[in-house]
Amino acid sequence: MSDSKYYDLVVCGGGAVGLSIAYECVKNRWTVCVLDAGEIGKGSSWAGAGILPAGASVDALDPLEQLRALSHRLHPLWAEELLEFTGIDNEFRRCGGLYLARTRAERATLRANCSWWDDHGIAYQQSTVGQISQHLSGLKSVTLVEPEAECWWVPGDCRVRNPRHLKALQTALTQLGVEFLPHTSVLDFHHQSGRIDRANCEGNRVVRGNAFCVASGAWASKLISTVGVATGIMPVRGQMLLYKLASSAFSCVINEGHRYLVPRDDGHLLVGSCEEEVGYVTETTQEKTDELRDWAIGLMPVLTENRLVQSWAGLRPGSFDSYPYMGKVPGFENLFVAAGHFRHGLHWSTATGVLMQQLMFGEPTDIDLEPFRVLRGNAASRL
Repeated sequence: MSDSKYYDLVVCGGGAVGLSIAYECVKNRWTVCVLDAGEIGKGSSWAGAGILPAGASVDALDPLEQLRALSHRLHPLWAEELLEFTGIDNEFRRCGGLYLARTRAERATLRANCSWWDDHGIAYQQSTVGQISQHLSGLKSVTLVEPEAECWWVPGDCRVRNPRHLKALQTALTQLGVEFLPHTSVLDFHHQSGRIDRANCEGNRVVRGNAFCVASGAWASKLISTVGVATGIMPVRGQMLLYKLASSAFSCVINEGHRYLVPRDDGHLLVGSCEEEVGYVTETTQEKTDELRDWAIGLMPVLTENRLVQSWAGLRPGSFDSYPYMGKVPGFENLFVAAGHFRHGLHWSTATGVLMQQLMFGEPTDIDLEPFRVLRGNAASRL
């Protein structure tokens, strides 16, 4: 079945990155279609809590820090714009982040972070949980950890409610005329003379366009490989828990190593996460959910009195060098990729949307995308 419509851009992937790219392009007058193998904005790759760590306030040399800083500047602007356009509050909050250190190794790691924060102009305060809880709303009413445990407070950290952010984006895109094709798996691309002219989908469906962008997260490597190009993108499973309290006990994000507690305004509390290289397996395991539950209860004994609402697992798109892939796919003038953001997909999605729009429109990009090129290192090549 051939789609009679012809789009300026076909985005393969309806997650945070794909929707952000579509948002920037449709605002610049392109006609856009977004395809996804599942529901738009509700893919099985979901494994995040909407943490937005502070970005550099000084000019950064590291490309990843440039990407982080640009995204961090854009998030409040997007939140305000989407709220005005759709009436949906994505719960962007300048909440601050508390970094706990209860072991010698954790203290050493966070003390090393101080140099990194200093270099990037990120404000922080070293203290104890007991001292911090005296002036942070809500913390003093919750037994988090032993009062003398060391912690670092970073006031520039923010948070956003992932599902509401994606709902706001989807609503805005609908109003702007973007077409969505959920439950549409792209099998491969038809191309000749280095140019893609259509995406071939399951059910003999064909979607035509002038430009194509692969933003399908952990699955991007599979789709890119159909045109003979390999990347270093790999699936990394994360597992999550969701609790519901009567009201929000605190407003900040609490971090300890790779684990975190992220509150919502209505009393929901997210607990995450872990990193597991198990291929494309999205089932939870009792071992990891028990570990997360025990860790969370150890910080907040009150959680034993509250019902666990949900547990789930999702896949993050890791990369061999921690850099996402953003740019043109070699050998094709109109095929692009934006994937491999690992644990930072939602955070870096705003900058990714802007940068990919600039690239596809032939405009100068706000930061140099050369470090994010597809063919780099030993883990990416022509097949």
